[in-house]
Amino acid sequence: MVVDPVCGMKVDPDESDWVMQHEGDEYFFCSARCQEAFMRDPARYTEMRHEGPVHSGQGGHPGGCCGGGMGGRRYSYMHMAIMIALMILLLFR
Repeated sequence: MVVDPVCGMKVDPDESDWVMQHEGDEYFFCSARCQEAFMRDPARYTEMRHEGPVHSGQGGHPGGCCGGGMGGRRYSYMHMAIMIALMILLLFR
């Protein structure tokens, strides 16, 4: 696993659809939105790489790329597990 430089979310490099090269380094992203943010201002995120991520990488930061309910987005395995558990609970009440 690697860390998305924009939001700090863990990303599997073998599964990520969003990858780019910048100054000889390869960066992986959790979403197209994170990749676009990086492309707009790579220095902001490459400098931060040495200072640590903005948050824990668990998503949901205001206005961020990985907040919930943003339609058409890819969900992590944890999101899917929670949604399935909630559906099962609702079905068997």
